[in-house]
Amino acid sequence: MCKRPRNLCLLLSVALTLAAPASLAASFWEEDVWHSDDRGFLYYPPEEVKKKTPDPNASKDLSLILSAAELRAEYTKRLENATFFPTEANVLAFQEVNHFVQEKAALFTDMNRRVSWQNPQFDFSTLNPAANFAQVSLKEDRNQTRKEQLPKIAQDWGLMYFYRSDCRFCALQSPLVKQLKSSFGFEVLAVSLDGSPNDHFPDALPDNGVSKLLTNGLGLDRVPALFMVKRDQSASFLVSSGVLSLEDMLSRIQTLALSKPGESLFGGAQAANSVQKTSNFSASEAFAGFGLTTPAASPSL
Repeated sequence: MCKRPRNLCLLLSVALTLAAPASLAASFWEEDVWHSDDRGFLYYPPEEVKKKTPDPNASKDLSLILSAAELRAEYTKRLENATFFPTEANVLAFQEVNHFVQEKAALFTDMNRRVSWQNPQFDFSTLNPAANFAQVSLKEDRNQTRKEQLPKIAQDWGLMYFYRSDCRFCALQSPLVKQLKSSFGFEVLAVSLDGSPNDHFPDALPDNGVSKLLTNGLGLDRVPALFMVKRDQSASFLVSSGVLSLEDMLSRIQTLALSKPGESLFGGAQAANSVQKTSNFSASEAFAGFGLTTPAASPSL
């Protein structure tokens, strides 16, 4: 008799629990335990599964790399690992990324030449072909053009040649510089940094400070040095420092005197607004120190 009411209460409790709405079941996990008298405050929900932290030294899947910056970082990381820890695995990982980079470079090179073939306006070889017979023809044209231009350049520009007696290269360069005077008509003023004579330039003068004027006060620490100076005193350029062949000196003189930077590339389209850099050189001051003048009728160094 006494057990029936208790059993009946138990059955009703189970029935009410089963009939509880889903929202109540969900709120059981979210409600504050301190505001529920029917819930023990010592309950702990299950801990979330901790996510594994990725290994920063682990190699990336190269197929997932989509930028040059990301590839550069991966390449550098693998190279450093292989260099400082040259295990078989690290070296193999570097070889993999190195091969990947080479494949990318080969693909770019192949595509670049194909695009150049179809767009000759961007192909430098159309203006400067690599074929040997074409280069021979171009050289002949350049020599003929230079032969025509040098006399005019020699009228507008003079040369200043600096040497020193203890310089072994000066002995090699001096006869070549003399040919600029004897064969091409350039007026050459030889200047000795230590006051020594020169067999090829018996009228050489000691340096009175002109070397500093030509170099904006820095002076010359390397000889032989050849400068070209415009006779109207508006510009000067360092042609060579050290030993240079006669062909190269003539080529530099022609380039510096007649063309702006970039004019030899793609017909000069890139040099429309280029300005040559000239040194702050006062020819009158330098010549005055040597007791020379630059007459207007027949300009002379």
